[in-house]
Amino acid sequence: TTNHMKKFLIVGGLILSSVLAPVRAIAATFSQIVVYGDSLSDLGRAAAATSTLPAQFKFPAYDNGGGRFSNGPIWVEYLANRLGIATNPNTNFAIGGATTGTFNTGQTLSPSFVGIQQQVNPGNPAAEISDPNALYVIWGGANDYLAGTTTDPRVPVGNLTSEIATLIQTRQAKNILIFNLPDLGKLPSTRNDPTIAAGLDTLTLLHNTALAASIDSLSQANSSVKLSLLDVNSLFKQVVANPSIVGFDNATDGCLLVGCPNPDTYLFWDDIHPTTATHRLIGDLAFQAVSPTSVPEPMTMLGSLMAFGSAVAFKRKLKSSKLTDKELVESA
Repeated sequence: TTNHMKKFLIVGGLILSSVLAPVRAIAATFSQIVVYGDSLSDLGRAAAATSTLPAQFKFPAYDNGGGRFSNGPIWVEYLANRLGIATNPNTNFAIGGATTGTFNTGQTLSPSFVGIQQQVNPGNPAAEISDPNALYVIWGGANDYLAGTTTDPRVPVGNLTSEIATLIQTRQAKNILIFNLPDLGKLPSTRNDPTIAAGLDTLTLLHNTALAASIDSLSQANSSVKLSLLDVNSLFKQVVANPSIVGFDNATDGCLLVGCPNPDTYLFWDDIHPTTATHRLIGDLAFQAVSPTSVPEPMTMLGSLMAFGSAVAFKRKLKSSKLTDKELVESA
């Protein structure tokens, strides 16, 4: 469809800058996908942890997505499908409310609500997956800032760096995909308060800059490991600036909050989380990042149209970098 093609254009532009093309699904190149994170990657753990509680304590408060914090499948399901791997909730440890440390905004509801640190280091050997053929994924940090538990990006980035090092050193991880953060000051829940929005804009920039530098250092120290930093931030920026490029009508409001008739035209599902249409974009971006041998579908070469060239995603095995601090900020 026209809208589907538009969505591929922005993802292709973020990745390739000169060739915009959707990519066919490929045979599985990984044995499994192991995920650590928060509600953006939660396949139902938060819903299960609160399933017996009164309605006002259920987390999430809606069930349109079958326990997901969205109105349908999320990015990891789209990615697994594209890779030809079965989606396995048992290898997805992400749970809503998780910060990069041990705190979780839902921890008063159930002991199941843990931070990413406990997901990676559960203290239970049975839950510690060691598989050199797996794709490991970490996406976190939003709750550290949105919950107000930290205003120093060095803390969440330090946590993520330590967790990635654990996967490399003790879990035999050879392929790790790390997500940066979309602009937290542009969410439906934050964008209308100038002071809050400005502070979160800055924290997002500092977080992403520090994370890129940290991943670069880890890559230099672990040359046999492929570390891929996924630039979700640039994807969201492009959509917010021009929603119609991916067939969206609205990139500012939460569909659920305004009662929109067609969630597929909205960037956000609620006041924080993306719609399944947005998750598809993220899944496509992730697929491009981890499948360099994927085969482009035939389509017109549109490189001359790309203003997206400046937003090329970090789809690469990070190599030695000599970027200055100023260049790092500009690239974040």
